[in-house]
Amino acid sequence: MIKFLFLFVCLSVSACAPYINAGNKNTVTVYVADPSYESEALTLADEHCAKYALTAKLRKPRGSGKWGDLYDYNCVK
Repeated sequence: MIKFLFLFVCLSVSACAPYINAGNKNTVTVYVADPSYESEALTLADEHCAKYALTAKLRKPRGSGKWGDLYDYNCVK
């Protein structure tokens, strides 16, 4: 029972974390379920752009529905 509860808590917490929805050398889109994780979205975008020796610059946040937002970043020098 305790293992099940621990697994449920871990999955619940990880569901809020931002993740890369799509990306290439020029742009990256990060899905953010909770606005309190907005700074983590920039970190993820920067890590993606760093693969190409670039940095992320927020282009625009856009709503993806009632469950979260998509943040579009350009990879720039």
